[in-house]
Amino acid sequence: MTRGLGLLDAMIALAILSFGLLALTGLQSRTIARGTEAQSRLLASQFNDELLSRVLVDVANARCYTLPQVGNCTSASALASTADWATSVAAALPPPVSTSSTLDAASGQLSVLITWTTKDRDAGSMASDIMRQQLAVTDVRP
Repeated sequence: MTRGLGLLDAMIALAILSFGLLALTGLQSRTIARGTEAQSRLLASQFNDELLSRVLVDVANARCYTLPQVGNCTSASALASTADWATSVAAALPPPVSTSSTLDAASGQLSVLITWTTKDRDAGSMASDIMRQQLAVTDVRP
């Protein structure tokens, strides 16, 4: 009887080790997903700051930096800069990406909103889409 106990002990140890390795794999997967999400949030924040900085440098043409474009804009370079910014945002974040910026003429505040979608893998076996948003507001009065 004692000759088979060593084999049984080894099989039990192997099963425990297998479950432990499976748990570590799941943990690593969630860590990678969280890191990717944090990177997307950081990128969105940097893009918001970039557009707001462009507006603060060119306050006279603040209305040219609205998306979608509203009102009169006489600065072709500001329009091109805003379009390039929106293209860069769309290329850097997971699709679908939407960008908008609005200027409140009464308060002089410019709001920049970036929206993108990520997959939530913690919702069970089916990954669901979650809408993420990053909003930045600054005062652009001259």
